[in-house]
Amino acid sequence: MAHIKHAAGRAAAREKIGRSPPYSYRPGNTALHRLSPGAKLLALIAITTLVFLFEFYALAGSAVFLLLCAFVARIKPWELLRGIKPVLIMSILIVISRSAVLKFPWFSFSGCRAGLLFSGNMIICFSAGSLLFSVTTMSELKNSLERFERLVLRPLVFLLRCSGKPVFTRAASNLERPKLGFTVSLMLGFLPRFFEIWETARTAYAARCGKKGIRAALVLAPLVTGRMIETAAETAQAMESRGASLRF
Repeated sequence: MAHIKHAAGRAAAREKIGRSPPYSYRPGNTALHRLSPGAKLLALIAITTLVFLFEFYALAGSAVFLLLCAFVARIKPWELLRGIKPVLIMSILIVISRSAVLKFPWFSFSGCRAGLLFSGNMIICFSAGSLLFSVTTMSELKNSLERFERLVLRPLVFLLRCSGKPVFTRAASNLERPKLGFTVSLMLGFLPRFFEIWETARTAYAARCGKKGIRAALVLAPLVTGRMIETAAETAQAMESRGASLRF
C-alpha cells in the first residue's frame, strides 16, 4: 500500500512539473540545489560570456557542462528547453539572413556557420538560465546578491567615512544600504514572471478554442506585453509604498 502511495506521489510530482511554466523553480535536495546561489549566478555569467567569446569550443564545453548539471539536479535535459520556441524561430531567421547573399551562388557558408554558432549560443544561454531558475529561488538570489554587495561596499564605506569630507560622508551614507543586489534580483525576477504570464494567457486562449501557430503568437504577444507593463507598474507602486526611492 505504501509503495502505491509513493508511486502516486511521484506521478503527481511529475504531472505538476509538466504543468509548471518555463523558468520556474523545481523543489529538490540535490547538490545543485544546495550550492550557493552566488556560485550558480557566477556560473551563468561565465557561460553566457564564454560562449560568445570563444565560439565553438566554449559552446561544446558549455553544452556538456549543462548536461552534467541537469543530471546532478535530476532534471531531464530537454526540459531545460521548455518555452524556447520563440528563440528557435528567431535563430532560424538569423541563420537564413546570415546565409543569404546578393550574388551567385546566393549562399554564404561562412555566414551560415556564424548564424548557427550565434543560434547555438542563444540556446545555451537560454538553457543555462532555465537551469539556474530551476534550482534557485528568487529569495535565495536576492539574499546572495545583497550579502555580496555588503561585503564589497563595507570597506569602501569605511574608507569614505575616514576621509572626513562631507561629500564622501554623504556618499558613504548612500552606499550603506545596498540597492544594486535588489535591482538585479528584481530584473532577473521578470524572466520567470514573463513565462508564467505567457503560459496563463496561452492556457486561456486554448480554453477558448483559439487556433495555434502564428495567429496565436499575434494574439498573445500584445496581451502578454500589456500584462508585463502592468506588472512593472505594480512593482514600482509596491516599492514606493514601502518607502523605496528611485534615486541611488
